[in-house]
Amino acid sequence: MSSSHTIQETKEAHTKTNKRIQWDDLDPKKYYFYNFLLGGSIDLLMFPLDVIRTRLQVQGSQNVIQSFPQYNGTFDGFKKLIRLEGKRALYKGFLTSECGYLCSRAIYFGSYEFVKQAFLKGRSDSDSDLLFVTTISGAISEALASVVWVPFDVATQSVQIQGSLSTPKYKGGSDVFKKIYGERGIKGLYKGFGATIIRNVPYSGIWWGTYEISKSKLTQFNIRQKLGLKERSSHSLAVSAEIDKNNPSHEVENEDPIIHFISGFFAAIFATSITNPLDVAKTRLQTGVFPENEKPNFYTIIKSTIRKEGIRALWKGLVPSLLTSTPYSMISIFLYEEVKKLSLK
Repeated sequence: MSSSHTIQETKEAHTKTNKRIQWDDLDPKKYYFYNFLLGGSIDLLMFPLDVIRTRLQVQGSQNVIQSFPQYNGTFDGFKKLIRLEGKRALYKGFLTSECGYLCSRAIYFGSYEFVKQAFLKGRSDSDSDLLFVTTISGAISEALASVVWVPFDVATQSVQIQGSLSTPKYKGGSDVFKKIYGERGIKGLYKGFGATIIRNVPYSGIWWGTYEISKSKLTQFNIRQKLGLKERSSHSLAVSAEIDKNNPSHEVENEDPIIHFISGFFAAIFATSITNPLDVAKTRLQTGVFPENEKPNFYTIIKSTIRKEGIRALWKGLVPSLLTSTPYSMISIFLYEEVKKLSLK
């Protein structure tokens, strides 16, 4: 069989069942259960890199009390952290982070699927419409999730940057909540909320837009055949009928996991590289100690960083960020798309 014939067959199969899985096709109970289970497992593997990333980003800032030695990069950071603080330090703040992350994750993915479905109704299948809808949906879902996530992020990072060179101020995540609330009230727990929104909302929008467009382009390119992989036997999945007559039995596209994996790679590289300066400013704003008469904001932090450390300082921690976000993105989106298939009604 010729390659052109194979490509044509793939396109026809894709066109026949081009209805993508939407929120209405999913069983929420299954959807959230699998998300929590798989999300927690991935976080357990990737968290040590997040500790190093956080420390590298605050390193050199005059407003952050640095109680760990100078790290000369990611791997040097790992060596020094384990030698001076032990292997348990790789998971400083993990339980606090996981509690906040799993709660915000439920809001994030649920709202993304719901908003995307609502926005796509009545629109064409063009790449421009897909890019617009998924970028906006990703931004909205991140804004909603950040309301829950930010206090946990503040607490987690406050614990992560505590090294062995001075007496720790906090005994753990719960102690951070108690002390920060006692000192500064609810505003203290939402320190850097604006910075988080400014960093995370664009990141999420860029990530989802890049991911969905990459999926579309890789499908058109027939990447599976280009890689010399065997053609898949099934291109559709059945969705059972609901009691509601408005949602009868139907089929949805059985998207290719290879495409999810590669698209996750492109999305992570692009979004992480573009927004790293925003991430540096957010981390310093959330963990820094500033004089009472000084009111730092996103702009002043970036301006001060460039003036004192040079513009390259805005990309501090990019390597561990990429080492964290790229495999995390590839694995999590691969699993997330499989979770959607497992969660069909």
